[in-house]
Amino acid sequence: MVAKKVSKKVKKKIVLTKAKKLANASIPSKLVNSKKKSDTISGPIKRNDLLGDIISKYPEVTPVLAQSGLHCIGCHVSVSESLEDGCSVHGMNNKEIDELVESANKRINEFEVMPKVTFTKNAVLELIKRKTTSNKKYVKIVNSFGGEFDFDTSDTKEEGEVLVAATSGGEVIEILLFAPIERMLRGVEIDYDSKLKDFAAKRK
Repeated sequence: MVAKKVSKKVKKKIVLTKAKKLANASIPSKLVNSKKKSDTISGPIKRNDLLGDIISKYPEVTPVLAQSGLHCIGCHVSVSESLEDGCSVHGMNNKEIDELVESANKRINEFEVMPKVTFTKNAVLELIKRKTTSNKKYVKIVNSFGGEFDFDTSDTKEEGEVLVAATSGGEVIEILLFAPIERMLRGVEIDYDSKLKDFAAKRK
C-alpha cells in the first residue's frame, strides 16, 4: 500500500486537533464549563462578596437573605464571611445560592429606580419648626429602637451622610441621613400627625 503524501498545512491541522482533544481530555467534563451561574447574573452582588459589605451598601436585601435562612447576618462573625460561605454553612447548594444572588440583585435593581423619600406638607412644616426651635444647622433622620426611624437636629454633617430635600407647597428643608437609611426609605412618604404629635411612614 502506497503511503499518501501529507502536506505541511494538513499536518499542522492534525497536530492542533490532537492537542485540543488531549487538552480537553485532561480536564473533567464538569470543569470545562465550571463558571457559576451567579457570575453571569446582572447586578452588583456576587457570591464572594462579604455579607457585611452587602448589608452596609444594600440594606434592602436583608429581608431577602433572612427569608433564605440567613438570620445571623447581623452577628459579628457573619459580616466578615462571604455570601457563599454563609449560605454553605446553612446547607444551601450551588443552585440555591445562585437563586438567592439573583433574588438579591432583583431587589437592588428595584430600589435603584424607586423615588427618594418624600414628605407631606405637615411633615415639612414640623421639621422646619424643630430646626428653627433647636437653632441647629441640620435636621437628621436617625435610627431609633426596634429598627424604626426618628428625627434629630445637629450642627455637623458626618462622613457617609447624604442630603435629601423635603419640599411641599413651596416649603423646603434639607435633611441629613446615612446612605443605607436613604436606600431603605426609598418609595416611602412621611407624614406628621399634629394630634398624635408623631411621624408616620407608608410605602407608596
